[in-house]
Amino acid sequence: MTRLLAHAITRRATGGPEAGIRGRPLEQIAAGELGLWATIWDGEPTLSRDDAFAHHDLVAVLCDAGPCLPVRFGTWLADAEAARRSLEAEQDRYVAAVDRLADRREIAVTLLWQDAPRTEGRGHAVAPSGRAFLERRRAANAVTDERRKAGEAFAARLAADLAVDQADVRHESCPSAEVALSMSLLAGRDEADALKARATVAAGAINGVRAVVSGPWPPYSFTEELGNGRG
Repeated sequence: MTRLLAHAITRRATGGPEAGIRGRPLEQIAAGELGLWATIWDGEPTLSRDDAFAHHDLVAVLCDAGPCLPVRFGTWLADAEAARRSLEAEQDRYVAAVDRLADRREIAVTLLWQDAPRTEGRGHAVAPSGRAFLERRRAANAVTDERRKAGEAFAARLAADLAVDQADVRHESCPSAEVALSMSLLAGRDEADALKARATVAAGAINGVRAVVSGPWPPYSFTEELGNGRG
């Protein structure tokens, strides 16, 4: 069975990369002002870690060529007609997204707790009483709420320090016990390295966390989902 593995939406182009994932044919499905780039895929839709890296490299090439809206890795379409219908149904939304992202790139900031909370072991100790269990759960929830508030405060501090428009920021506080904040920032291609340097300084000045700043890369965190109207 033949499917399409989607990579990115761009303005209609007369040329592009010659091959998609694993050297398979790459097709541009045009509709209105836009073109959806997708690998033509025969067989089972099974993807690997190497395929994810190949998708990233392909999206980077497409974004370097012009305004580009990355599509989340692993997005499958039944065929070219399904892809065309998706583009036509929400042409205005996709055109606006492509124009908004233009040549911009994403910088990612991850703040890791220096004292990540310990998870309880799974030994064979005697089970605590019901009251003790509830007290322990309540204490754990209080810590979680406190840390989530701290994560939100970190996000507000970074956005203010870096003077980034809220529309150009995506963040999630405490997505796991180890992570205080996961934040993505948009910047023009020519300004992305400077933003990364400023973000490294600003995040590094926050106490209680270890900062990891990466990028620039295509704006994956600012994609628009195909076919369902959600970004």
